[in-house]
Formats: sequence, C-alpha cells, structure tokens
Amino acid sequence: MNKLALIILLISLKYVSLAQNVIIKGHAKTFENKELGLWIYNDYISNTEKQLSFSTIDSAGNFILELNSTKIQYVTLKIENHIASMHIEPFASYEILLSPADSTSYQNQNLEQDIKISIKLKSKIEINALTMDYDKHFDDFLSVDYRSFVSRSAQTKIDSFKIAMKSYYATVQNNYFEAYLTYTIAALEEKTQVSKKKLFESYLENKPILYYHPEYNNFFNTFYKQKLQSISLTKQSSGIVHQINDRQNLKETLLLMKIDPYLQNDTICELVLIKGLYESYYDGTFNRGSIIAMLDHIIMESNIAENRDIAQNILNSFSKLNVGAAAPIFELPDIKGYLHSLNKLRTKKYVYLMFFDVSCSACMQQMKVLPSLKKQYGTQIEFVSVSLDLSKGDFKNFCINNPKFDWLFLHDNAAAQMRKKYEIKSLPAYFLINPLGNFMQVPAESPVGDIDRIFYDITKPKWKKHNIGSKKNN
Repeated sequence: MNKLALIILLISLKYVSLAQNVIIKGHAKTFENKELGLWIYNDYISNTEKQLSFSTIDSAGNFILELNSTKIQYVTLKIENHIASMHIEPFASYEILLSPADSTSYQNQNLEQDIKISIKLKSKIEINALTMDYDKHFDDFLSVDYRSFVSRSAQTKIDSFKIAMKSYYATVQNNYFEAYLTYTIAALEEKTQVSKKKLFESYLENKPILYYHPEYNNFFNTFYKQKLQSISLTKQSSGIVHQINDRQNLKETLLLMKIDPYLQNDTICELVLIKGLYESYYDGTFNRGSIIAMLDHIIMESNIAENRDIAQNILNSFSKLNVGAAAPIFELPDIKGYLHSLNKLRTKKYVYLMFFDVSCSACMQQMKVLPSLKKQYGTQIEFVSVSLDLSKGDFKNFCINNPKFDWLFLHDNAAAQMRKKYEIKSLPAYFLINPLGNFMQVPAESPVGDIDRIFYDITKPKWKKHNIGSKKNN
C-alpha cells in the first residue's frame, strides 16, 4: 500500500469512528415541536444522569436521534416530564413510536410520567426483543406462582423457573441478556428467605462487577444496603467510625471492613464503602466533612477507574447547591430564541436567578418589586428569570403582556432539567451567583425579603459588608 492510500485509509477510519453509530427514528404524536432528550445513568449508586443526545420533534411529530455507543445500554427518552425506556446496541438503528400521555392519570409537572413506547423489532435476538420476551415469561411466572411468595415457599418454584429460562435461552449468545436474566432472578430470590451466604456465592463471589448493568446494580444495591453503617456498629469493626470521622483514613477503614465475609474482594469492598458514604451523608452516621474527605481520598488513591468516577459523581451531587459551590451551568433561549449561558452572564456581573411559572401568583407579586431593584443595582447585577412553564406559548405570552418587566427572561426548554439541577421544590425560587460562577446564597432572599441588603453589601465597599450565605446552613 502506497503512502497516499494509507493516509486516505487512516482519514477514512477516523471519520468512521466519529460517525454516529446508533440511529433512533420515531414519531411522538401530541409532542410536536418539543425537545426530546436521550439519557443514561452515569452510575447506579449516585444515579447521576448524563445526556447522550437530543433532538427537536418536528411539527409532524417526527424525530431522529443520533449517538455513539460502544456497548449495550439502557436509555431513557425524555420529553419534558414524560419518559420512556429502551435498550440500544452499537451499530443499530431503531424505529419507535411514543404514545401520547394518558390523560386519565394524575399529572404533576414535578413528577415524571411514563409513556408507552413501541419498538419495531427486526430480529428475535436483538436485545429489546430478548428482554421483552423474557419479561413476559417473568410476569407470567409471578402471576401464576404469587401464592408461593406469600407463603414463603417460593424457592423451589424460583429454581424451576431459573432452570427453565436458562434452557429456553440456551442458544442466545449475549452477555448483557444473560446478566439481565440472572440478576432479575437474583433480585427475586433476595426477597425470599434465601440466605445471604447463598446469594453471595451464587451472584457476587468471583463474579465480574457489572457497573453499567441496571439489573446487576439493582441486586447489588439491595444486597449491600446500609452495609457500611451496620458494620460500623459491630464490636469488631467499631473503629470504622473513628477512622472516618476523626482520621479520614481510607486504608484502615477498608481493612476494618474486610472483617465482613462478603467484602473480601478489594474492588467490592471499596465500592461498598463509596455506597455507604453516600448513604451516610443523608442519615448522619458519619460527619459530612469527613465523608467528603474520604471520597476525595478515593478519587486520588483508588486503582479502579469506575470507583473513582462514582466517588466524583457523588461529590458533585453533594456540592451542587452549597454556598461556594459551582452553580449548575445552563444555556437557555429567550423569547426570540437567542441562547444565553450562565458562563457568559456571570463573567462581569453577579447573577440574581429566579425561577417561576405563569400560574404562580406569589411569583407575579414578587416580580413587581424587581424593576426598582434592577434600576438601582442593574449595572452590577444581572437579573435573570427562568420560566419553568411546559408551554413555550405561555412563556412568550407572559413576556409580551408584561413589557415593564425589562430584565432577561429565559425558558427552560431542556425537558425540565433546570428544575432538577437546581433542586426546585416550590416556586418562586431564587439563587445568587457570583462572577466566578459560584453560589453566594442558597436559596437567595426574595425581592420582598432581605435581598436589597445583600445587593447593597456586594456593590458597596467591603468594610460595610454584612454576612452573606446559605439560609439553609446559617
């Protein structure tokens, strides 16, 4: 092969590798002109989500999603608060139909609502065909033998079902599906009186850790639920509390954990520690500062890339809404469709960020105070109001009908992700962000509260400054 041909081949391979190898075409009636996002979990301990692709559903209800995938993945499609799930495989194309939301069920824009997905199956051995076929067998088994579970005599039935399914799918050569079958049954056994020892020996001991498999992780998380906390209460491992709270010593903590017979594997032991630290951040078993320090040690010292990534995801989730932490970034459209990012808005000014929707009467009342605040502090503070209305039309009509509100208005068109990113439980909600992009106050005072004093502090000489911080933490 001459040099020119080799160069052309290498360039071709480069562009092939960059090409999107998964294509999902579909139709979503009643969701015309809305954004559709494709999401996965970055990990199944912190349940951090990651967006793989997005598209806008056209006026006829059609859409195309394109993405790269190196392995079989369980993905979720999101349109605002409506979700549907499926599997994707590398180098596969799909045709799907997303059904309209069930109007008879209770709908709350703060909660996600499942919608039905139909997938045009091209082969009986593609992963969606296999899992749907198996799910039917699984559901039929439970519907026939549910009395066995009530009477706690289900193990014989489960063993028979397991043997039957292994035989039925014996010709299928798909590791992901094999794990799907195995760990759905494992989760079922875990709900019966099967001993921990048997479960461990059957499904965890000397088995690979399937970090990205939802069924494996469902079983793993249940098996090791509150394991760190329970070990720390035993006499043999009581020193764990001291090692975490007082010394933040990763090595000694792991050694004490290994007294437990189900934590002899180094990787599993470290993963259970990460999981336990995450659980303990909210239940108070260990000091929060010590938990953060321990996770930092894992990120710096662990030899397992997946464990380091999970620890980092957990740390990110902790620090997201704390004073001094980086505010979640965003890029949202205004009424004319022009995009505005937090990174640009905060470069020269502080950002006073408000979340509202047009049906919120308290939001409307408090907005009436903002024009005077903007007039006084607008040269140093960027006032930004983000509409969480599901309807883009409602947002536009509000802006048109309220010309006196002359600050920046944006619309959350990203499948309600701002509500999640900023952990918004009620409206209105306010945040104050400094020019470095970090939170100054979480949540911030409202326009009818003490925000005028805060603005005065940050726009006047430091010697006049009062204390500014989190109302949650002060």
